[in-house]
Amino acid sequence: MKWLNNDARLLFGALVAITLLSVLTVAIRPAPPAPALSIRSAEAEGAMALSLWLENSGYRVREALNFPDDLNGLDALFVLAPILPYEDAERRAIYNWLRQGNTLIVAGNPFIVNTLLTEDFSLRPNLPLYPEHLMPTAPTLRTPPFEPLPAQVVYVIETTREDAAIHLTANGFPALASYNESQGTFWLSGSILPFTNQGLREPAHARLILNMLAGLPRGAVIGFDEAHHGLSHSSRTVFNWLVTTTPGWGVLSGFVLTFVYLAMRGRRFGRAVPLPDERLRREPVEYIQAMANLFRRSGQRGDVLKHYGQQFHRKLSERFGVDPRLDDIELVKTVIYHEPSIDEAALRDLLTRLAQKNVSEAELLNIVCAVDTFLSSL
Repeated sequence: MKWLNNDARLLFGALVAITLLSVLTVAIRPAPPAPALSIRSAEAEGAMALSLWLENSGYRVREALNFPDDLNGLDALFVLAPILPYEDAERRAIYNWLRQGNTLIVAGNPFIVNTLLTEDFSLRPNLPLYPEHLMPTAPTLRTPPFEPLPAQVVYVIETTREDAAIHLTANGFPALASYNESQGTFWLSGSILPFTNQGLREPAHARLILNMLAGLPRGAVIGFDEAHHGLSHSSRTVFNWLVTTTPGWGVLSGFVLTFVYLAMRGRRFGRAVPLPDERLRREPVEYIQAMANLFRRSGQRGDVLKHYGQQFHRKLSERFGVDPRLDDIELVKTVIYHEPSIDEAALRDLLTRLAQKNVSEAELLNIVCAVDTFLSSL
């Protein structure tokens, strides 16, 4: 950075400091609270317990954050208390996916849920009911056996479909219904309590959900619509913060202005000139050759052979989990015990040759080659 003047260095340093501070702020800021019935929420009204319970029951759980792409591979989809309305393209994609033999389970506020439903099957948007119990109308919920649900807030289901099955009623009004859409099954619940973390404490709610999923085998993929809870893959990334917030725009503007300034005051890049230190830097093979020549000139072939013997012991100890400090006899016994296919005589002979003190240069080379060949055969 010799070509930068003091002002440029100060500007560049301030930009780096601001960027690091911004990234640190994004990294340590607490996550915004997840909405109700989101599987990211551990609050009483969240659905994290439902997600974990389904995973422990043998299902695979996945977030649906992008429609219609995330519908691929799903066997069932929970739409629980969405806060964003459904567009026509999303609704068509969901119903096309449903007709392929999948299961759709819907519950939530009528004003948002009805954007997904058809005119002949919807929730009444007026005041909800507060019944003492939700009563089964017919013995349809039998897997597992079902019992009346405790008191909870219920929205009434309105339907003109003759093929709709009413499973639960609240004060005589439909509270849980389903119908077959081609090969798929559509469930609509007027109550959201059974799906919440608090509601799953009641065994009757868990049995109700198992009845809805009775047609799915263990290992099926179950999705939760988190896209209409306002969540996405990039909701907490630095890039999302940069492009969607005012401070992020400030950082991007600072980068742009800084590089424009540097480009206008900078110089053209010429041909790279290596530094003198780089020109004098040796190749790794030169160090290896130098060490080999030093060993050769010293004439201490016994010490070199001892070094190879220690390395051989260490390799055997790593391979068979034995103490490298064992003597040769015990080492052979232990290795043969762990690997009977090894030639015991060859191993004893190799250890004996490594224990020699006076060897010629040719013999040293032959022993080292024999060690490498033996280790390669393991």
